[in-house]
Amino acid sequence: MWHLPTIRAIAATTPEGRVVLVARPSSRAAEVLKVEPSVARVLYAPHYKDKFKGVRETLDFFRLCKAEAPRAVWVLEKIDRPAIAAFLAGVPERRGFGLGHGQERFLNRGPFLPKAMRPAHRIDKLAAFEKVHGLVVESREPALRLDPEAVAAVKARYADRPGPWLCLGIGASEPARTWPAERFAQTAARLSDLFGTVFWVGGPHEAEIAKAAIRDLPNNIVACDLPLDQSAALIALSAGFLGNDSGALNVAAAVGTPCVGLMGTAPVPAYSRWLSRLDGGGGRIGDITVDQAAEAVRARFLAEGWAEG
Repeated sequence: MWHLPTIRAIAATTPEGRVVLVARPSSRAAEVLKVEPSVARVLYAPHYKDKFKGVRETLDFFRLCKAEAPRAVWVLEKIDRPAIAAFLAGVPERRGFGLGHGQERFLNRGPFLPKAMRPAHRIDKLAAFEKVHGLVVESREPALRLDPEAVAAVKARYADRPGPWLCLGIGASEPARTWPAERFAQTAARLSDLFGTVFWVGGPHEAEIAKAAIRDLPNNIVACDLPLDQSAALIALSAGFLGNDSGALNVAAAVGTPCVGLMGTAPVPAYSRWLSRLDGGGGRIGDITVDQAAEAVRARFLAEGWAEG
């Protein structure tokens, strides 16, 4: 989601107006960007964890470059493996941040970001990169496009559920970014006067956690079985979102749904006008109380007049 404005700006510089995006399988970018006009195709580059991961990932990207024969490779990451592979594959134009483990030696189109930006957040790096490469980005808002079929499917499935809807994003990539499910349930109970239906959004492995936390709480629906495009549609059709610092939170901001993010370690900046952050302090998401979460949602609901999408 953070990269979408940059991807569109790069695509706008090409004769085709589109790019081939290479991403990690865990991003599920092919599903998320299914109807994104600036992305012609999504190719996945596996992430390895063994001691030969650097060599394997370099070889994978080398083979990809040989098969695709691109005019240019833009590396929107500080790692050097894609840059090395593109160099070895003879890609004519190679651009990137120029940070990390010698990436700059294998790139041939600057300017590069100053080394002082190594610890900066990815969003700040992208903004600086766009500026020095003359990429035109009018807004950092991802403005994710939704598949009309996915929207129609969600509307049909939940047509009888009273509104307004609230989505709870209970998933996260690590425990330090995961608020307890029981607190989500308590918060949902506190907000029952505002929302007719509360949907619990997460991966399939989080469905049982959600069911156990909800118990007999009325008007709470586990929606962890939805494919990613329908999950994004559900979030877009909801009046608001409360969730962990995760992919679902970024989707909420990307589709223009007012969202409150529960922040733990390395919190994402409030890069979107739709996103507000609730920090536990000291990087401890567990320090955020039910009272704080409920009040953050209630305050924005009343101040902004949240309505369903």
